[in-house]
Amino acid sequence: MARRAEDGAAAVEFALLLPLLVLLLFGLIQFGLAFNTRIQATNAAREGARMAVVGIDDWADVGGGVAFWEAVRQDAGLGDLDNCVLTTTDVVGGTLTVTFDYPLDLVIPFMPNPPSWRTGTATATMRIEQLSAVAGPGGC
Repeated sequence: MARRAEDGAAAVEFALLLPLLVLLLFGLIQFGLAFNTRIQATNAAREGARMAVVGIDDWADVGGGVAFWEAVRQDAGLGDLDNCVLTTTDVVGGTLTVTFDYPLDLVIPFMPNPPSWRTGTATATMRIEQLSAVAGPGGC
């Protein structure tokens, strides 16, 4: 008789835990996607810094008629870049830093998406090997 009273208990327990397991699964997937986006953006910042430290004569045409920040955006493979900044000491042996914000598209079910999770910042700093044109690339 006790066996009959426990029929369906496993199904009820599974139904209670399933939403939590699905939330955990989608959260892990979104974390992986966000981490991949961060890696792409950091690599693009590194490529942009490398391009700048070896010397650029014309910021509006760094190769193939593409402007500096457009080349960085293409390397990132992301959407729009914001708050693009290139800071330099303008001395051979000094440092050059490329920084920009990139969009993060997180979609975690049943969880709010705070504004701080909607953008990420990529930064790369390198030693200047050859001075670039004085004007600089401007903003993006």
